[in-house]
Amino acid sequence: MPASSAVSAPAPPERGTGGVYQPQLDGLRAVAIIGVLGHHFGLHIPEFFEYGPIAVRLFFALTGYFITLWLWQAQDGAHAAGCGVWRALPVFHARRLLRILPPLYLSLLIAVLLGLGEVRTSLGWHLAFLSNFHVVHTGYWPEVTSHLWSLSVQEQFYLLWPVVILLTPRRWFLTVLGAAAVVAFAYRLGCVLGDINPVVRWTMVFGSLDSFATGAFVAWLGRGRLGTVIMTDRQRWSIGVLAFFCLLVARWLRYFPQTDPWIATIEIWEAVFIGWIIAATAQGWTGWFGRFLAWPPLVYIGRISLGVYLYHVLVHILLGPWLDRAGITSAAHNTLRVWLLAGLSIGAAALSWHLLEKPLAKFKPRLARGKQGDQ
Repeated sequence: MPASSAVSAPAPPERGTGGVYQPQLDGLRAVAIIGVLGHHFGLHIPEFFEYGPIAVRLFFALTGYFITLWLWQAQDGAHAAGCGVWRALPVFHARRLLRILPPLYLSLLIAVLLGLGEVRTSLGWHLAFLSNFHVVHTGYWPEVTSHLWSLSVQEQFYLLWPVVILLTPRRWFLTVLGAAAVVAFAYRLGCVLGDINPVVRWTMVFGSLDSFATGAFVAWLGRGRLGTVIMTDRQRWSIGVLAFFCLLVARWLRYFPQTDPWIATIEIWEAVFIGWIIAATAQGWTGWFGRFLAWPPLVYIGRISLGVYLYHVLVHILLGPWLDRAGITSAAHNTLRVWLLAGLSIGAAALSWHLLEKPLAKFKPRLARGKQGDQ
């Protein structure tokens, strides 16, 4: 499973974040997860147009965006109530674990019970959100669990970022983001110049800090509130031209050898496009594109995208051979096969959402009560 497109889906935007819910962001998340499905299921399209590899960066940036908004809201709520801001940390981590652990552990339980791959021998790594370290330790991409590396990176970011937010005065926030971008670039460049296994460059949190910082920067631009006007329509499209140019440069660089120092800049070029699309979507698109991103089926897929991501590998491993025996192979019926696997993955995620994740989500308000800062 290619590292560049193994992506986890951050938790859906919450109606309490900044007091506004923007369904188009869920639609954007759905577009990203659909790209991952097509990439992993082997959809036959020209390589240049595959956007699965950029999806991981988009999800990381969305995480940086929403987590920064939530933490600032919690911080402001704590100040207004006269409480210590550090009291928000237990609530934050409890809410994250309540969102992520149930579907993650269920997917691992299924893999263990069915004896898939090496899950039983590596289970401890995945339970502790160290899947990325396991990939580095083994030096290859395990078929069943390699996609969990990005979920581990997100959880490690969750441990780091709240402390940064609560310790950093907002007037220094851009300096912190700049430092994060420099660290990420220096880390990737060091891996390239040192001829280190690309797995190490892709899977460690240090190499992704600028992606998270991109989302945090958009949160700063929006003054810490979802739905704030960041760009005029003219600015949106003017910056969009630059953003698409940067995306094309990033796509071009992906054809460079893994030993070329320029490939350490790929994420920087992508960050311009990702930051623009998140900012424009958070502000809200009008016209046909806005209607597309707000289309209820697409929004629904975005809301259950964590489950889609976690279960799609199991669907592929368990049901892919049945499709092959039925003659629905990648060579003979590629598009049909991808659609069937994607539909089954979405179906599995929907079951998990309604039977497991959504009922447990009702406990989030209870976590907030009695703790200031979680408005």
